[in-house]
Amino acid sequence: MNMNKESKPIILTVLLLIATFFVVFANWLFPQNSIFPNRSGDLTITLWLLSVIDIGFIVALILGIRTKKPSIIWFSIISNGMFFILLSAVMLLLAIANGISEP
Repeated sequence: MNMNKESKPIILTVLLLIATFFVVFANWLFPQNSIFPNRSGDLTITLWLLSVIDIGFIVALILGIRTKKPSIIWFSIISNGMFFILLSAVMLLLAIANGISEP
């Protein structure tokens, strides 16, 4: 399957959005076999995974800006910028919650 240069940032954005929802709702989806120990209040694994996804949104933004089509450039700036800001705000709130719950 050949993926042209214009479709990479869009596909990466969609995959990162799906991964974000999976990381956030993993404990609710798989409560018995979860790798996220939310029962004890430790959110460090979730914070690290969300940090990697946040960096991925920056990479998708850069890939989108480097394309030549203006519609993909605008889509990349608006969507990846919005997702980056929202995910950073969620990570800040989770970091505060993790700091409060630590003994």
